[in-house]
This record gives sequence, C-alpha cells and structure tokens, in this order.
Amino acid sequence: MSYRIGLGTDFHQLAEGRKLWVGGIEIPHYKGATGHSDADVLLHAICDALLGALNLGDIGVHFPDTDVSLKDIDSKILLRKTFQLIRQKNYQVVNLDTVVSGETKNNGICIRHEEGYCRYFRNYGR
Repeated sequence: MSYRIGLGTDFHQLAEGRKLWVGGIEIPHYKGATGHSDADVLLHAICDALLGALNLGDIGVHFPDTDVSLKDIDSKILLRKTFQLIRQKNYQVVNLDTVVSGETKNNGICIRHEEGYCRYFRNYGR
C-alpha cells in the first residue's frame, strides 16, 4: 500500500451573529466564523489535507462558494463527501493530526473533540 500525506489550512474571520463550529462541534462564543458554509475551519482544513494528499485540488474546487446549494451547509457533509472521493480512489485515512489556533481560550474543547472524532471517523472513515 502506498501512503500519501496532505496538509490543510483554513482561516475565517469571526463576526457576531454566526455560530462557531470547530471540528463539527458548536463552541459557545459570541462570535462565529464567516463563510459560505458553516465555516468550520477544522473540518475544512481536514478536507483540504485529504484532497491535497491525492492531488485532487482543494475544498474550493469540489465545494465552491458560488454553489448556492452549499450555502450554510454542515461541514460534516463536506467531510463525508471528501471521504467518499478518497474511498473511490481506493485510499483510506490511516492517521490524522490537527492543530487549532484561535484568538481566545475555551477550556473543555479538546476532550469533547476527541470523543466527537472517534464517533465521526468510526462512522464515515471506513
């Protein structure tokens, strides 16, 4: 089996009146990320890393912000579709390491994300 390695990065501005989604989990905050979808920076970066590893472009190629059907879409759906593309190429995710940088500290996110990742990747990653 051959291995591929990808790197994904994503940035969004924060604005009042939006929900803040990180890794598919809503983070209680008075500001949220702006974007065409739900603007989940972590899931977008993961999609970019997976797509980039197989030289399939980036999230904007597959899910453009000009597509009105994607307006406010849940990024977990984008990640699921990305996994489907990867499975069609007969690859699988072996390892995933992520780093999230933000403006403010919010205790308790890491534990909740770890549980969420296990549940999410168990359902869609195989």
